[in-house]
Amino acid sequence: MYRPSLKSGRSLVALFVLSVVLFYFAQSSYLHIKTDNYELKIAASQLMKNAMDSLKVELVNRKFEINPIDDPLQTGLIGMRLSSITTDRGLLSEKQASVNPNIAAIFVEELTKLKLTSGDNLAVGITGSNPSANIALYSAMQVMGLNPKIIVALSSASYGANREELTWLDMERILKDKGLFDFGVSYASIGGREDLGVGMSDNGMNSLREAMNRNNVPLLIGSSLAENVDIRMAAYEELLPSDQRYQVFVNVGAGLANVGSEPNANLIPEGVNRKLAEREYEKEGVMMKMAKKNVTVLHFRRILRWAKNYDLPVVIDTMPEVGKGKVFSSLIHNQTINILCLIILLIAIVVVIVFDRHDRRFMANIVDPDEEL
Repeated sequence: MYRPSLKSGRSLVALFVLSVVLFYFAQSSYLHIKTDNYELKIAASQLMKNAMDSLKVELVNRKFEINPIDDPLQTGLIGMRLSSITTDRGLLSEKQASVNPNIAAIFVEELTKLKLTSGDNLAVGITGSNPSANIALYSAMQVMGLNPKIIVALSSASYGANREELTWLDMERILKDKGLFDFGVSYASIGGREDLGVGMSDNGMNSLREAMNRNNVPLLIGSSLAENVDIRMAAYEELLPSDQRYQVFVNVGAGLANVGSEPNANLIPEGVNRKLAEREYEKEGVMMKMAKKNVTVLHFRRILRWAKNYDLPVVIDTMPEVGKGKVFSSLIHNQTINILCLIILLIAIVVVIVFDRHDRRFMANIVDPDEEL
């Protein structure tokens, strides 16, 4: 007797379509998993955004010119290509990538890796070359409740805080007056070559000294780079309360008094350096001397590189939204949805098999009228 196939073509097609739909649904179902210290990162990034917004309002009120080409987001944090206090060439792309409030979350991420707690003492070395990076660091330290002692090399590379009337000290004063930060620079040096502004014009040197005077920040200056390094170390010790120690030295940029020399700036790994004291350098800066005192060194030089590492945009057309990026959360497949889809598919397969067996038994009981009895 001829028996047709009992597997329904329509059932198989339906099973195939269901499989495709479930696969697509499972494949496109994600969960946002918050990273550690998520709330601190959001707070730091929001503080940085508030600081940038406040600074912009103040600069507009003071009639400072903002170049719409170099500074397309009109933040006021990107300076001129050249001025009397400009010491060397800077990357415009570096400064443009730094005007992202989520950069502050990167500093929180790196600082929290060091198990810092509120009230811990930090020695901090910055320059005027990237004010956005400075604000990001300040925002992270503020929300974490850290106690930084800060020394700045006040001059700037291209496109940094290099307006004579708007140095980093002037920006910092605006932000402190608005109550955004409760700490600031304790001492300043000239910066530039030898940390003495070698090659800078008299007008540039005078502009830096005037900026220090109007912001009541004392000048640290010796007769050589080595002497400036020693003076900085003495200043950090003087700023530190007795019977306490620095947990970390944080360096942002490539100030020569901090890194020792230009080759050192390229040799020192970015990020946490726990074994810096074991290496030999031709010229030692504050970083090496701190390391020899068993102080962990945290080094940031290229913010552009850090942004790439954390998948933050490096070309910014509009101001990024606070809380976006893998530094805040990561996407993983929703395992609950995946398991649910698998269960549905298995049930569907079982149903098809059961009906297939039922149809087999049904067809087996049908008598073929043409079959001889």
